[in-house]
Amino acid sequence: MLARLLRGLPLQRRLAGHGPVRLAVLLCGMTLIVVWQYGMEPYAARQGDAWRLEASSGLMEQTRYPRMARFVYFYHYLGLFPVATEREGLEYSEAGARRELAEHGDELVMEWGHAIRGGDLGKVLLYLPGAALTGTAESPSVGLANRVAFTAALVGLFAAFWWVRQPVLGGLAVAFLGSNPFQLYEVCGNENVFGWPITTCLAVLALHVPLLARRRVSRLYLWAVPIATGLLLATTRQIRSETAPVLASSLVCCLLVGGVRWRTRVGLVVALLAAFAGGSRGWRAYFGHKFEEARAAVASAGGHVYTGPRDHYHAFWHAVWCGLGDFDRKHGYAWNDMSAARYAHGVITERFGLELPPVEEGVVYHWGTWDAAGKYYRTHSEIPHYAEVLREKIVGDIRGDPLWYLGILARRVWRVLRETTPVRVSVGVGWLTVPMHGLMLLPVLGVLVWARSWMLAKLVCFPLPLSLTAVLIYSGDGTCFYSCYHLLVAAVVGAAAVELGLLPLGRSWRIRGREG
Repeated sequence: MLARLLRGLPLQRRLAGHGPVRLAVLLCGMTLIVVWQYGMEPYAARQGDAWRLEASSGLMEQTRYPRMARFVYFYHYLGLFPVATEREGLEYSEAGARRELAEHGDELVMEWGHAIRGGDLGKVLLYLPGAALTGTAESPSVGLANRVAFTAALVGLFAAFWWVRQPVLGGLAVAFLGSNPFQLYEVCGNENVFGWPITTCLAVLALHVPLLARRRVSRLYLWAVPIATGLLLATTRQIRSETAPVLASSLVCCLLVGGVRWRTRVGLVVALLAAFAGGSRGWRAYFGHKFEEARAAVASAGGHVYTGPRDHYHAFWHAVWCGLGDFDRKHGYAWNDMSAARYAHGVITERFGLELPPVEEGVVYHWGTWDAAGKYYRTHSEIPHYAEVLREKIVGDIRGDPLWYLGILARRVWRVLRETTPVRVSVGVGWLTVPMHGLMLLPVLGVLVWARSWMLAKLVCFPLPLSLTAVLIYSGDGTCFYSCYHLLVAAVVGAAAVELGLLPLGRSWRIRGREG
């Protein structure tokens, strides 16, 4: 009996209604989600005060002012990026921006700190909706883009479950995910980009719910899902690299989609990867074109052209080095930029004979500049052979001491299961907490596999790639809060409880059906 109920939650399908009733359920649900999330904005900081990410600076880059925001002025008014000015007291209009180019070109710059060279340039796009709505680039904010995207993802997720006639499961999933204190804080209470991994995962999940439920879909939709997913992930990857692992969830879903031949499944995977690669290349070409356009404009105005190196995404080996400091007590790693710089400094100086400035604790590692005017300093990651030296050390330690590394991975996995955000249903300033531990994933998944409830099993596993950053890079300072698998586990348990509660009513439905 339990296995049959879990396999498709059949009794709840009656609650979806038919005809006008079913449409009313959809419209009411979507409206309530929008109103609910709008009402949560004033209380987001209080909701997530204890659940925030402190492992990265994101937009802030070691300051309390987003450096990327300085590039919004010329991007909004003239379409030039990356171009900023060191002048204050700007006139916020297209005419004012043109006068800045014509009359104060010597104060134009193409970098501020290391906002541009560090990659993830898509962050600047998040400022444009707010600037377009207000009509000015003064006091730019990413808040509007963050809130609209998250709310749209929740609405899309509910609509997807409604489509497969599972509004109870969808309602519970949206209630728990939309009450996630970490996500609420990062979306509504923090001027940053840390909410985008979860927002992206929910949007991708919404696209895949009909495939998870084995619902008959058109051939057009079947092929549109991997293409749309690849393009979406290629785009959000420009904002935050932690969104990219969601590609694995979509890939597995394409391989396990029911009702199609294996060659079609392989074709879906190829379409997914091609869309992701093509979208990523397209964004790189776009920002490369914008950079050359900005270079010409700044040079023509007599400003300071940036000629140093640029990354498209965060430096990988530097992050891995620092991340090993979460549990390493043996090989000298630490979650500190200076620890990596200090090690690389010594090796590079000895091996390659380069003269480098000393590494001072608590001071950002600068070593010379990229231009004659001294506007653009060089960072530790731009030292020749820097990534090579770190990679050699990391790989050597893992090969020489695999048990040490496996021990770190095991403790990271345990932290991901143990350090989760609370399962809540929040309305305004208040909330109701549902007792839930991350370890519940394992028995719940076991029961679903036993019951052959493949839709629900795939559903609770779908957000697991969000935990890969904590497992493979660094698990401290709130990185585990990217995980939201436990919220879907809670939704599945709640839906199963509702299904069991409907058993008496289900018998009544069957009796009426026979009598009719």
